[in-house]
Amino acid sequence: MDADVLTSISQQLASWADSLRQECGKIAPSVLESANMSMRIIESRSDLVETFNNVIDRAVHSIDALDCGSRSDQAEVQSSAQPAAFERGVRFRVVYDPMVFDRPDLTRAMLDSVRQGEEARVSTNISTRLLIRDKEEFIIHSSGSSSRSYLAVQLSSPVLAEFINDAFTKIWETSLQVSNRKFESGTLLEDDEVQILRLLAAGQKDESVARVLGVSVRTVQRKIQTLQRSFGAASRFQLGAISARHLLVGQ
Repeated sequence: MDADVLTSISQQLASWADSLRQECGKIAPSVLESANMSMRIIESRSDLVETFNNVIDRAVHSIDALDCGSRSDQAEVQSSAQPAAFERGVRFRVVYDPMVFDRPDLTRAMLDSVRQGEEARVSTNISTRLLIRDKEEFIIHSSGSSSRSYLAVQLSSPVLAEFINDAFTKIWETSLQVSNRKFESGTLLEDDEVQILRLLAAGQKDESVARVLGVSVRTVQRKIQTLQRSFGAASRFQLGAISARHLLVGQ
């Protein structure tokens, strides 16, 4: 799966949330219900926090989420409902943007969640925040580009569920798999992987990378292919560009 395609999917989710809330605002106050959809506009940050916690409280099987890391300093960094959900056996899968590591409070919250049992991955292809309860209820954040004050859309729709769940699955399956040990240490990649990404970002060819690492060209090519899959990059050039733009190389 191409990184541009994954980014496009994430952007579509945010743009779609903007479109839904704008249409909803034209025909109803804050709640829209029909035979196939229930939708509510979330306008304030306190409402957003309360809704997040309420949705997690009602989770029976799973919570899937995308976390782009962008939130105010006053925002809740970890849902207060999450520990109880872990105790009920709810499975948490969260894909984080590397931006999370820019803020110590977000990093600590993520590590606490991982210690409690959360399955976490990292992707550079996230441009929105998304929460999915039991694959049937959704909170999608706005893109932030709209002039309206609404923050997010909460909805339940069998018609849209397949698309949203499929979008999350595509991003999850092509995200960087990171062990709990790596999250604990704060090093998401092995030392040789970091060195490969740095050399690729500098424009080095496979042969040069192999000489620097003291390994065969075939070993370098195999590692590059693995990293491409992890980052959703279509080529080694795109992998180098991604690594040059994001924190994963600089840690």
